[in-house]
Amino acid sequence: MPKVKFKNNGEEKDAQMDAPLKDLTRDWGWPIAYGCEDGLCGTCIVKIVEGSENVTEITDKEKQTLEVMGMNDGEHRLACQCNVKGDIEIEGM
Repeated sequence: MPKVKFKNNGEEKDAQMDAPLKDLTRDWGWPIAYGCEDGLCGTCIVKIVEGSENVTEITDKEKQTLEVMGMNDGEHRLACQCNVKGDIEIEGM
């Protein structure tokens, strides 16, 4: 079972394999803001501190949104577009 750690408060929780990151952060009460939830608004940008290889691959839509926001650096992702595949640590922006 993958572990997801939230750097902002140090909490670490178990996640189901392939669970959407947006659902997990909401269920756990972690303060990540969501707008459109479709990868277009950029509201839910998080930094993947560790384990970037353990989330689903970036989509073209997500990549375009991150480029517009100046955050297409391989460290930042949109939480609404990521599913958990293994242990990760995230930081809310």
